[in-house]
Amino acid sequence: MIKRSYFCGGSVLAVALSFGLFNPAAAQTAASAPAEVEEVIVTGSYIAGTPEDAAQPVDVIGAQDLQKQGSPTTVNLVKNITAAQSSIGESNRFLGTAAGAATVNLRGFGSARTLVLFNGQRMANSPAAIAIEAVDINFIPSIAIGRIEILKDGAAATYGSDAVGGVVNFITRRDLVGFEVAGNYTLIDGSKGDYDFNLAHGWKFDRGDALITGTYRRRSELRTTDRDWALRPFAENNFGGWSTAANPGVFQTGTAAQLANPQATGGFTQSFLDNGCTELGGVLANAAAPTSGCRFQFTQFDNLVNDEDHYAVFGHLNFELTDNWLFHGEVLWARHAVDAERVSPAQSTTQFPTPILASGGSPGGGTSPYPAVGLNQQSRFYIPANNPGLLAYLAVPANCAGANAAICANAAANGAITSQTLWRPEGYGGNPLFEDGADHQRRQATAFRVGGSLRGKIFEDIGMTVSATYQRNHGEGGAGPDISVTRLQLALRGLGGPRCNPVTGTPGQGGCLWFNPFANAYPGNPALGLTNPFFNANVQNSTEVLDWMHIQLVADTYTELAVGEVVFNGQLPLELPGGKIGWAAGAQWRYDRLQVNAPDFYDINSAPCVDSLPYGDGLPTCSGGTGAYTFYSALQELDIDRNVKSLFAEVKVPILDNLEINGAIRFEDYGGSVGSTTNPRISVRFQPFDFLALRGSAGTTFRAPLQRDVTPGFTKNLAQFNLPGVGSLYRPVLTNNNPNLKPETADTYNVGAIVTVGNFRATVDYFKFKFKDELTNETAAALVSTMFPSATASTWQCANATFRARFQFADDGNPATDDCTPAKLLAVTTNLINGPSVDTSGVDFQATYVFPELFWDGDLTLGVEGTYTIEYKRGALVTLDGFTIAAALDRAGKSELLSAFYSYPRWRSNGYVQFNRNGHNLRWTTHFKSGTTNIVGASLLKTKDEVTHDLIYTGTIPWGDVQVTAGVVNVFDKDPPFTRSQYNYDYTNAYFLGRTFQFGVKKRF
Repeated sequence: MIKRSYFCGGSVLAVALSFGLFNPAAAQTAASAPAEVEEVIVTGSYIAGTPEDAAQPVDVIGAQDLQKQGSPTTVNLVKNITAAQSSIGESNRFLGTAAGAATVNLRGFGSARTLVLFNGQRMANSPAAIAIEAVDINFIPSIAIGRIEILKDGAAATYGSDAVGGVVNFITRRDLVGFEVAGNYTLIDGSKGDYDFNLAHGWKFDRGDALITGTYRRRSELRTTDRDWALRPFAENNFGGWSTAANPGVFQTGTAAQLANPQATGGFTQSFLDNGCTELGGVLANAAAPTSGCRFQFTQFDNLVNDEDHYAVFGHLNFELTDNWLFHGEVLWARHAVDAERVSPAQSTTQFPTPILASGGSPGGGTSPYPAVGLNQQSRFYIPANNPGLLAYLAVPANCAGANAAICANAAANGAITSQTLWRPEGYGGNPLFEDGADHQRRQATAFRVGGSLRGKIFEDIGMTVSATYQRNHGEGGAGPDISVTRLQLALRGLGGPRCNPVTGTPGQGGCLWFNPFANAYPGNPALGLTNPFFNANVQNSTEVLDWMHIQLVADTYTELAVGEVVFNGQLPLELPGGKIGWAAGAQWRYDRLQVNAPDFYDINSAPCVDSLPYGDGLPTCSGGTGAYTFYSALQELDIDRNVKSLFAEVKVPILDNLEINGAIRFEDYGGSVGSTTNPRISVRFQPFDFLALRGSAGTTFRAPLQRDVTPGFTKNLAQFNLPGVGSLYRPVLTNNNPNLKPETADTYNVGAIVTVGNFRATVDYFKFKFKDELTNETAAALVSTMFPSATASTWQCANATFRARFQFADDGNPATDDCTPAKLLAVTTNLINGPSVDTSGVDFQATYVFPELFWDGDLTLGVEGTYTIEYKRGALVTLDGFTIAAALDRAGKSELLSAFYSYPRWRSNGYVQFNRNGHNLRWTTHFKSGTTNIVGASLLKTKDEVTHDLIYTGTIPWGDVQVTAGVVNVFDKDPPFTRSQYNYDYTNAYFLGRTFQFGVKKRF
């Protein structure tokens, strides 16, 4: 019997479960008596069908199957989807401001190219910076989810922009009657553990059903120091969070003549290294030449996981207004907060104070006694001879012995300046404002969503659905903590603190405070518990001056989405041998908005200069400034929106009982410079034998640039560079928006087969995607490696004035020397562009076999699923001005996590053995991810395969009718394979918590 349904909440799940396709434990029951097959709306189509009808590859994960897997968190669920690659979800600041947020990334195309739906409707993009082009799936309440449908094929013809790599549709449950309470706890070594508490109440009544849920979930802090593999010596991985911008750092001093006129003399030329590098856990850059600097491992102060609090409240109502019309309404509120994301105590300095004396184009004013050098208006951070930290350093006899005597004499007479590239305000001594020594920043994101639909029939064979959805997200966060350039310089001169007037005050007196830039200000390294033998309590920095210097750069980001849609569907009166022709047609209006609000001191238009108010006196003014802080750029406030209009149609033609063709087409109009696009798709399903079905699809898809990206302006972030002869350094990257961006397009193909023989079922699909005009950016790491391909100066591209203009270098003030060197790199400028072509292909496969009543009247199921990536060929990357900065590359089987943020294991698979008897289920799962060739510049490292095993029991205990879950994840306590990244593992794919123990209970009343 076939039954057609137009109502909300339909899915292939019911039928899939009845045939044991995705929940193998149900196969034995289903095989005996499948009473009725219901036609429902399948993700990827507007026409009702059945699983046998699905010509596109759609996987379904049901709530029961998730429970049998140990109720994985959204992050771990995404990581175990074999068709997903390089997903963001861990508390990892090197992926941007991602703490608390999570995304899904089908095919490894980037999370912005996976469309996420909630009950079949779009969600607003995340307000977190790194995920702002994608949906934050941490907003989705897990207890409310009944199943997850995953379409692993391009779907622009159905859903429009963003459905490039596929679609993930989270569909809420409708099975609950009564009250349900559930809780889960995960025991993690070195952490207080992760836990959640969930409440739900469901109603079913004559004409509908309702559900309300509430969720609280906690992730507990796990520090890098809690995992020995996360912090490796420099000799093992010089990319593992190391920087030559350190404290203890390098300083320069010189003669009175050099101080008076650095433009003519080249400025201070005598360098010396502060004490305490190796004693505090650092590594000398060159033991034979100490002034080469100290290497600082800033990841000692980081977390692998931050404390995260997640909250969600959800409710929906389904109500039959008449026999033919159903109302659906839903409301979602969700929030996640990271109150103390631990980060490096201070960043390196890439901006500097302006000079007090007029020079270098400065009209006067400023805060540094050291005149400007070079062509910019900025000077150097100057430490006067009476700074207590400098005096304490000079008072140590060993510091001024032998050849250092002349250096000490000059420093005692003329003061010193900090190195632009080999010093930072705080390092191994930590930030004394916090007990753990790290700097702390707070991030929070909140979502509010409301939606509704009317679904029914307007004629006997014509249905109609009218729906509307609105969602608004609010993110609180920004670049993070930074230091005011002007306040840092004033404090170095003893004129710091909230009670000091720098114009009339006396250094170090009457409320005016000193900042000591030397390591003798710190008692030790709080991250590693090391004692500083050079600590001098008399020159320790006060928390008052530190608090005054540090500024929390926090802004408010809002993303907003409104969607209105009408869809008609039905059947044509024409009867073919396979049945009537089904059709659907509709229109959609979509409105999205991005708004960024920043306080004046963090707004580039209000405070563009290092001396801008309120932290400076407003003079001198500057042109092309990037804000008032030592490292991070100020933000550009935004309030941009756009309207998208769509028309779409779909047809399902059952030519024969065993042959069906589906066609779809969608027209979307963005207006403005983006324009419009039309995308068709055709799919075929042919079943030559009862045991074999063949399917295939071909179509085009596209992704429009964000309105923000085509609006003039820029963003600024940091990236890690492998600098020849220097090592690994983080430097800021300024990325310009591009009003001339056009949409990227792709041709997509899928060919597959479904085999069903008794209790055996298998699917295999070959997929291929061919991209054009990829929306990307000029990768900063590629720019740097093109400028400096080796440590040999003759290979550098400094003589190319156009290319050199992309870089900013520290100017030593000596016109006779060229500052274009790897060691003097300060910043890089890139552009958003339409990039190269990308061709990728691979194979997805699944297979299950059920042994019904094998022993003890229980069912044994064997299952495997996997994805093999054949190729991911990306063309050469060419800049807007015509420079080839990266050669063509096949990314399949490769990874690069320092600046490109991608990882593509060729093989990803999960295999399991499951025994089910009388409501008790025991499941052993093995997860496999093949190793990758880890690329860093010209250096290659073959990483090991990752193999982990989970053992999960679920069942109902006889007393109290309580469902329990108990399990061990990563049974053999395997560490993640070593990969050259900041944390020494692949944080986009690998499991890193070690062996964990899970406990869960669920009770219905």
